Amino acid sequence: MYVKETKKDRNMNREEELLKLKYGKKSPFKVPEGYFDHFTSELMTKLPEREAREIVMQPSIWHRYRPALWVAASACAAIFSVGIYLHHENSEVRPVAVNTEQVSTGYSAFDEAADYTMMDNTDMYAYLSSEGSNN
Repeated sequence: MYVKETKKDRNMNREEELLKLKYGKKSPFKVPEGYFDHFTSELMTKLPEREAREIVMQPSIWHRYRPALWVAASACAAIFSVGIYLHHENSEVRPVAVNTEQVSTGYSAFDEAADYTMMDNTDMYAYLSSEGSNN
């Protein structure tokens, strides 16, 4: 994969090369011989003596009750799954008995209910007022 070098990248590379030519690759920092050989023991002698104490960390409420929450969440998921399974098992598609006499007459109770629900308030008021004037 080819990455296009931008003008900024070229300037940075040029500056880096100039610094390497001027100062070289050697580190300007030097550590005395054997400095790290006895570093830890010398540091420990320089520290003030203190009595070691034990710190007991109490787990947070979340860490204390996390297993119980996992069990409760698993139980809820299991109960929910069983409920869905039983609901689908009980909701089988069953054939519905149809009264052929109502269907053959033309205008059934279904048609009447469909007409009724398609009315808005204005239509209902007009229907009711016309019914009252016919009597």
